[in-house]
Amino acid sequence: MPSLITQNNGGSLQQSTLSTINTLASAFLPTQGNIFFVNPRTGDDVQGQGTRENPYRSVPAAFSKCVAGQNDTIMLCASGNAAADTTDYQTTSLLWNKDLVHLIGVNDGPIFSQRSRIAFASTYATAAALINVSASGCAFRNVEFFMGVASALPLGCMVVSGQRNVFQNCHIAGFGNTANDIAGAYSLSLAAAQENLFQDCTIGLNTVTLGAAANSQIVCSAAATRNWFRNCRVMTYTNSATNNVFLRAPAASLDRELVFEDTQFVNPIDSSSTNLTQAFVVVSNGGTVLLVGAKTGVFGATDWNATDSGNVTAINGSVTAGTFGLAVDVTR
Repeated sequence: MPSLITQNNGGSLQQSTLSTINTLASAFLPTQGNIFFVNPRTGDDVQGQGTRENPYRSVPAAFSKCVAGQNDTIMLCASGNAAADTTDYQTTSLLWNKDLVHLIGVNDGPIFSQRSRIAFASTYATAAALINVSASGCAFRNVEFFMGVASALPLGCMVVSGQRNVFQNCHIAGFGNTANDIAGAYSLSLAAAQENLFQDCTIGLNTVTLGAAANSQIVCSAAATRNWFRNCRVMTYTNSATNNVFLRAPAASLDRELVFEDTQFVNPIDSSSTNLTQAFVVVSNGGTVLLVGAKTGVFGATDWNATDSGNVTAINGSVTAGTFGLAVDVTR
């Protein structure tokens, strides 16, 4: 396979770095379109050209150059560990509305708090999600989406309304500020989303105490259909037994199935937190929440869905917490 990224304009780049970037691109990109580089610390949206040597500063600047349908890719590069070295701060909601445009974080790839980050600027004050993915066929990998602005509005981190997108090793982190503990707030909203895959992702945070209002890490609406979470972690941290939950699915919010495979739901229990009476609030629906795999389980909740609507089903056990809890495969 030819190198996806080559030196241009006489630029000098160490061969080891070039090899690493080409390996990432070869592994992650479906086919080759244009590749644009973003570096929040060293880039420039006015003078930048989107190259390695002369990157853009922001994802929106690179996204404006992308063409729908040709597998263009944005590489969001970290320059260190501090927020200024890693974070592209948004002043408006990021509308990801071009099919087959991909976002890859270039960092060491931890399971959460990836150092290629997108977040709101501290001045943001509109009740809209950080990113709204209405496009289809897009790939997002190795990126943290962080909602932590101090706002008394019901803010969310990500809305997905598109189809057949893949999120791999991403951290979708709402509730990064105690001011975000507002009724209706969320980390991830599946709004008529269809057939999206979340693989090795983390949803939510356990560093900010919640419990003041009815909100959720994942919320479904408008007949979300056949979305799948595989080997993910859904996290919360609450001092209320009833307000904050991992998943909220009101009437008509699901169609067919919503699958959690080998996925853990974790509410750490210590002196500052409270055991949830239920992990989910799922009412009678057109679809079913399926809990699949020996590694699927809940910690810090006494029941999966206290009001049994018949819409939560465990493939390998009962949905009551007493008989279907966290399982650990010690052979892997």
